[in-house]
Amino acid sequence: MEHKDILMLKKAMVTVAALGLLLVLFYEKEPSFMDLQKQGPSTLTYFFENNIPSENFPDPYISSLYRPGDILYQPILDFQNGRKYLAIPKLKELSEAGNIDAMFWYAHNRMTQSVKTRYEGYNWFEKSAKLGNPYSALILDADSYYCNAYFESLCSKEWGKLAKESFKKRADAGDIRAKYYLERPTKYVRGEDFKKWVALVEESAKQNYFVPAMEFLKRFEDSKTLTPSQKEELLHIYRYLAKHNYVLGYDYLYVHSGYQDIFDKAIELGSDIQLKVSSRRCGNQFSELNEKSKIECLAKAYALEEMFNDDMWAVIPKPTDSETISTAKKAAKELISSMTPTIYIDEMHIDGGL
Repeated sequence: MEHKDILMLKKAMVTVAALGLLLVLFYEKEPSFMDLQKQGPSTLTYFFENNIPSENFPDPYISSLYRPGDILYQPILDFQNGRKYLAIPKLKELSEAGNIDAMFWYAHNRMTQSVKTRYEGYNWFEKSAKLGNPYSALILDADSYYCNAYFESLCSKEWGKLAKESFKKRADAGDIRAKYYLERPTKYVRGEDFKKWVALVEESAKQNYFVPAMEFLKRFEDSKTLTPSQKEELLHIYRYLAKHNYVLGYDYLYVHSGYQDIFDKAIELGSDIQLKVSSRRCGNQFSELNEKSKIECLAKAYALEEMFNDDMWAVIPKPTDSETISTAKKAAKELISSMTPTIYIDEMHIDGGL
């Protein structure tokens, strides 16, 4: 090799080395997903740039998936609250009338109800997906837990592709839920993924859609390295959500209080957890209560039975005399009429788990 060629080779090697060093320095400076997560909940700046209202937002349904007057409000509320004996007939009726959103919920019930109705569920998911419901299409995707658990041989990646197409159509039409589920990061490595997730959470929050915030905050709930100030940041966001009438904000405040603080507003908005706890507490001291308080306690038990298909009769002595029953049921009716129950489940969180 000639001297000139050797010099050119050395220059090329130096250039490559320099470029490599620049790339290393660039990636070292670019924070990772976990680097940004370590900064804590305050990375959701939207919740700190806007003050927490001193009073609850006047519209009780501002963060509810549906509201009274919406055709799906009552059946999805009943589905959420364990009253499927009321929800399913209505969802079936709406599905047969062509409501593709009702089809998803009816299909889910058929799928999980029994072996005998499982494939009826599949047929409704398929119909709904083909008519443009992205959540139904996603259920049938090859990576879907439900599909693999209930009808593995019928799962296909083609359904996942259709789900994306349907999400995009809904997102383009202004559906913030569809946009979130379409664009939400699925990998937690790059700093850019973290920033994108934050942007989606904040865009959703501006429209009072708080499921994304709860999904995001779950990463901090599961963290064992939060500082005291970061834990306070977490509570700040839950207080913000609660004042915007989001039931799960109240429920997490209850958890973070060491399962002590019960909020009347949460019960008014439809928190079954807090009504149960309130009922159990009065039941535990029932014998020590005066007559008025006993009626109030019994009213909670009857309301729990009516609203959530649940009971506290193992803790609260169930009355047997007709006068007490009548008085307590009247008080329960008044309690229920004072409620403005909201919907916090959606197709991606069917059991409300967030």
